[in-house]
Amino acid sequence: MRGYDYDLPLKDALNDRELSVDRRVMAGATVGIGLDVAYLSVCQLEEAFAALATDLSNGVEQGRGYEDLADILKDQSPYQMRIWHLLDTTPLELALEDLAWLKSLTYRRARMARVVSEEKLAIRYVTDEALCEGVTAAQLMARVSAAD
Repeated sequence: MRGYDYDLPLKDALNDRELSVDRRVMAGATVGIGLDVAYLSVCQLEEAFAALATDLSNGVEQGRGYEDLADILKDQSPYQMRIWHLLDTTPLELALEDLAWLKSLTYRRARMARVVSEEKLAIRYVTDEALCEGVTAAQLMARVSAAD
């Protein structure tokens, strides 16, 4: 387990031709996202989509689901926005199935951290951003925004 890559389950899903393209792209969008951030973000999205589905079935136009999704969209979390844009035109029931799948995948991925820590192995999780050798477009944009 020494040097375990927590993104392996995501990369496996990304390359699994038996999965739908949407699920493969969602797995790819999650590569490099922190273990807790990915799981908690997907849980929040799944709950909002489920509340929206409940609102729809109850004939409520701007209920809890609408408010929860509006809050998520207002916060503009980059990871949640990626997933939102992958699912915003997907039929609601299918989007819920895809989110449940992604939630399970991110849970299993994060669960590996506990398994590794119980084994007391020295493993450090490094995001793609930390491995970047040059300046990224996001960093340049942040510099300009900070200067304004």
